[in-house]
Amino acid sequence: MLESGAMLTIWRRHTAECPHRSKGRQYLKCNCPLWADGYTDGKRTLRQSLKTRDMARARKRAVLLDSGDGPVYKPVGDAVKTFLDHCKSEGLKDATIRKYRNALDKLVDFCETEKQDSLQELKAETLDRFRGTRKLAPITAGKELEILRVFFGFCMDRDWTKENPARRIKLPRNLKPNEVIPYTPAEVTAILMACDRVGKRQFERLRARAMILTFRHTALRIGDVAMLARDRISPDGEGWRMFLRTEKSGQSVFLPVPKHLKEALDRVPPPVGNIDSRYFFWNGTGKQETHKGHMHRLLQAVFKKSGVAGAHAHRFRHTLATELLGRGASFEDVADILGNSPEIVRKHYGKWSAARQSRIDDLMTQVQVARDQAVTKDERLQ
Repeated sequence: MLESGAMLTIWRRHTAECPHRSKGRQYLKCNCPLWADGYTDGKRTLRQSLKTRDMARARKRAVLLDSGDGPVYKPVGDAVKTFLDHCKSEGLKDATIRKYRNALDKLVDFCETEKQDSLQELKAETLDRFRGTRKLAPITAGKELEILRVFFGFCMDRDWTKENPARRIKLPRNLKPNEVIPYTPAEVTAILMACDRVGKRQFERLRARAMILTFRHTALRIGDVAMLARDRISPDGEGWRMFLRTEKSGQSVFLPVPKHLKEALDRVPPPVGNIDSRYFFWNGTGKQETHKGHMHRLLQAVFKKSGVAGAHAHRFRHTLATELLGRGASFEDVADILGNSPEIVRKHYGKWSAARQSRIDDLMTQVQVARDQAVTKDERLQ
């Protein structure tokens, strides 16, 4: 037998089809699963599968089992699965879980290639090599590093590893966020005109126009627009208003709905397959992610047909934020509308604009006029 450490013994558990089965478990030159037995004073105290057929991996896992004073052995793939299941149970959005899965699945594949399949084997230098294979843009690489930090923090909390190796890697500094330019009025017009030229049926054109107008006047995210429910729009005196969200304080946030947006939504035919659907664009059956994918492709067709360079749904958020800030709205006001924090608004949407410069010029002019008037009054008194 092959011994690992002072107490553990590695052996093959031959399958029924193994031609070497009759040679006993001491025979190690086949490809049957590897197990480990532990003995204390001649008495067996452990029998455990090492979950591998590779002898090199078996030795590593046996050493971890034999140490006794460290974290329990945990394969990287098992840890990733448990982490993603935890994220789902915590109610994280599908888009967030999908980002986590994309990054961590790549880590599992890398560990398989490197034959480093236990969490204890993953050090900062291992993650450096992994990140080197990813070839991501600096901003994307920073986001992925944050995901790795969250994952290893989760593993530390469960005593699967002693440290968070991702914490030893510094985040990139002084990275400029991707420049997103707000739409001009002419570009918005071009996009709306493109809605009348997409698809094969009027049904697609009407829903495309209603979605674009909803983006324009509410700056909702694409997933929220695709799942827009009819009961989120309610009468408000002679007009209408749209419910956006409930803040942590319990207060509801609404936005006024322009007449032409309400008319565009009313003209959208009921979703195919369910004329009584409570949603404007979804029939209420199937997976939400599938429906969001359909709406995303419809919007992509509109943006392509419009000829507007770099057009995408998220630019409407930048457009509305820039307009609000240019008209004197505070970062807190814009944050309430967009559903972000004031810090995020300042960082991503608080770009300088001609309207904001003009407003500051007016304010400074008013201050200077007041000063001049005060000086003139003092001179008269003297």
